Amino acid sequence: MDKGKQTNAPSKGGKVDGDGLTKKERRALKVQEKNKQHPPDNKKDSQNAPAMKTEPAKPANVPPGQLSEKELRRLEWEKKLAEQKPKPEKSENDNISKAELKARRREQQEAQRLAKQQQQKPPEKAAEVKKAAPSPKKVEKKKVSDSRRLQIVSHLYSDASFSNASVYKNVHPAFVRLGVQYSTKKILGSNARARALLAAVKCLINDLQTPPKQEFCRYLETVLQTCMDYLQLCRPLAVSMTNALRHFKTKLHQVECLEDNVKKEKLLEEIETYVAEEIDKAGEAISLKVNEKISNGDVILTYGCSSLVTKILKDAHLAGKQFKVVVIDGRPLLEGRTMLQRLVQIGINCTYVQMNAVSYVMNQATKLLLGAHALLTNGYVMSRIGTAQVALVAQAFSKPVLVCCETYKFSEQVLTDSFVYNELGDPEMLFTANTLDESSPLVTSKNDNLQILNLLYDVTPPDLITAVVTELAILPCTSAPVVLRIKP
Repeated sequence: MDKGKQTNAPSKGGKVDGDGLTKKERRALKVQEKNKQHPPDNKKDSQNAPAMKTEPAKPANVPPGQLSEKELRRLEWEKKLAEQKPKPEKSENDNISKAELKARRREQQEAQRLAKQQQQKPPEKAAEVKKAAPSPKKVEKKKVSDSRRLQIVSHLYSDASFSNASVYKNVHPAFVRLGVQYSTKKILGSNARARALLAAVKCLINDLQTPPKQEFCRYLETVLQTCMDYLQLCRPLAVSMTNALRHFKTKLHQVECLEDNVKKEKLLEEIETYVAEEIDKAGEAISLKVNEKISNGDVILTYGCSSLVTKILKDAHLAGKQFKVVVIDGRPLLEGRTMLQRLVQIGINCTYVQMNAVSYVMNQATKLLLGAHALLTNGYVMSRIGTAQVALVAQAFSKPVLVCCETYKFSEQVLTDSFVYNELGDPEMLFTANTLDESSPLVTSKNDNLQILNLLYDVTPPDLITAVVTELAILPCTSAPVVLRIKP
């Protein structure tokens, strides 16, 4: 029994065959023999590469009965995809040269551009096709006004109309009346406009009733701002008006700690003091300084109508000086007629000429007196349109040019031309003609191709001005920054 167990008992490695090897040992030997015959090239790649299922390729001529069900479904799916895939069609561009392609693309771009322009301008098409419709007349009228706008001064045009401004809410009646006078040019001149503004502010202060639980100064400032917005719609504010309003607001903040009745009295006093000192007394001081420069036998040229120059000439005449005045005037406002009337009434010998004759009378003049709308910080003088032309002719004839300007008209603005900041007048005023001929060019020239520009002011460079006469002293134009710095 013991011997049988020893001979027939298998070892731990497995059952031993007749060759004395177990199954595991026999498999190991086979693997070694295969590796010797076919050594691996990239062992690492074979280890790292993911195991991929590879299906043996089926021959193309295998009958369907011998294919598996999975392979049949795959073949049907590939067949459907091949049917759904669109067949490539031969385009026309394959047989066309590059030059013809470019020409076709150019034609398409041109057609797209024309279609876009027609979409942007539908009113023109409607006006051309439907001439009998009533609406194109309104469109044409609006288009004519837009076509007459110059691009160089497009920022000066205002779309707000006076009819809309006339129904402005919460505006004091004094400001409503003042706005009408400004827009119709009943009040002209920087001094006259500043006086009228301060008079309207006095009426507003007297009539103002503060609502409950509101402070007087803040409520007054709110109402005043509304009134000034209304005036801005009627006509742009002058530099003198802006400076006077800034002075009033400064005083308004200084009386906040007082009672309402005391505040009204203080503000009314400040307005009267400002008018007396900055306008009246300043004009008297300038008149005294200029009268020292006027001698008997002088021929004084002036342009337009300036209230300060009128006062200077009146004072010189009342002082007994004998001189002659040449009033130069220009369209369309013709302010020189008002100046001529005032001087003739007090007995001054005057001559009235138009702007086109200024070179003929300049040789007779001894000096030139001009008014000013504002004196800018770079020394340029802003005044009524045509002042720069008169000053240029005076320099050509070597005549002294004196500009009379109060210091409250000094401005911190800087201008070198008349297009950045200016005011536009009514263009229709340039068409007025004293003629009965209906075929006159001034009557029949209202067409779409005519662009009308009616500027009210121009700027005169300091090179053309001899001196500026102020209530402080006779100064060069370049001293404007110094006056602005020392002035409160």
